[in-house]
Amino acid sequence: MTAPTPDFVPAADALADLVAGSRIVAGNACGTPLSLLRALGERGPGAPRVALTVGLTLGDPGLRPAVAAGTLGIRSWHVHGDIRAMHRDGLVDYLPLRLVDVPRVVLAHADVALVRLGPPDADGYCSLGPSASFTRDAIRLADLVIAEIADDVPRTAGDSRVHVSEIDRFVASTVEMPRYEPSEPTASAITVARLVGGVIPEGATVQLGIGAIGDALAAELSRTAAERSLRVHGMISDPMVPLVEAIAARGDAPVQAVELLGSAELMAWADGNAAIEMRDSQSVHHPAAIAGIPSFVSVNSAVAVDLRGQVVAETVRGGVISGVGGSADFSEGAHLSPGGMRMIALASTTAKGHSTIVATHGAGDLVTAAHHSVDAVVTEHGVAWLRGRTVAERRANLIAVAAPEHRDAIAAAAASLRI
Repeated sequence: MTAPTPDFVPAADALADLVAGSRIVAGNACGTPLSLLRALGERGPGAPRVALTVGLTLGDPGLRPAVAAGTLGIRSWHVHGDIRAMHRDGLVDYLPLRLVDVPRVVLAHADVALVRLGPPDADGYCSLGPSASFTRDAIRLADLVIAEIADDVPRTAGDSRVHVSEIDRFVASTVEMPRYEPSEPTASAITVARLVGGVIPEGATVQLGIGAIGDALAAELSRTAAERSLRVHGMISDPMVPLVEAIAARGDAPVQAVELLGSAELMAWADGNAAIEMRDSQSVHHPAAIAGIPSFVSVNSAVAVDLRGQVVAETVRGGVISGVGGSADFSEGAHLSPGGMRMIALASTTAKGHSTIVATHGAGDLVTAAHHSVDAVVTEHGVAWLRGRTVAERRANLIAVAAPEHRDAIAAAAASLRI
């Protein structure tokens, strides 16, 4: 059978008849449709003003000119890269949002969906490839679906097939897939990972966040995944490949993921790989689904933790740097999981030497996780258990895992503030 050939149009033409007030949502992470976004960013003065909502956008979307021209408004639930810079300049509004809520809060009201897909197979099915978190729902709910077709999209298993009949307009991609390069683990990240690994129970299913500590923990767990019957859930990055392969080698695949976040090598590994299965956020992130997984352990990073156990993960000195993402969903699911655990893992100091364990957070910072929703905080100096501890016990435990050179000052500030 001959594969159907879509009728391609230039990106500018695909967007030419957008009407004023159109609400647009774009694909996520390594599924960011950069060709379409750049065409949207080139709409100059006189074009109808439209509204774009995005999540974790990778690469350079080229949206500034349209914002400057007044033809585009942007809001984002995960401020990253150029979107972060635009937010800092007052050009993007931040939308605090859990990933599991994206379909009902954003997609249900979207008029246009911009997505990035692989070319159709002999039966007319394209692949979502690395990003399945909300794209299928976006395609299903939007009135107009415009797909950027690219040859570098891996053909992945699971809920990642989209038939050409579901797409209204096709555009040939002119930009390579955006990549997410893994962090180089620091000595402190490696130590934190070892400590976290030491308290994860045998048979656990673990959710890892992105960043140096998540990458280091993936390497740590891959060494013992087979004998400890560990599984991983939620996202797959380059450092997680050995962990997934160890899980598959013992016959416990496929691993479910909403995003593949990484390099060209990761995408080549994922192409046709039965060890992974792409699922949407409602299947993977929803706390009710996670609650059915015994011993589910969520491990998320943070910017800072105060002595009450409140976690700041979205802001630095009041400036937004990321988003809620799936952290709240995974944490809530871990809380409901039999034998589950909610962990925060971070280095005890920033790159500039400031303590990440603080007496109290700054007035402009957003609390991402409440004091009652964290079971343990891990730094390179140890594990601070919070679950079932009093306020005084929490304070003592957290000061004990702060950097030694900051402990006296933190304790003095706590006494002054009567924390």
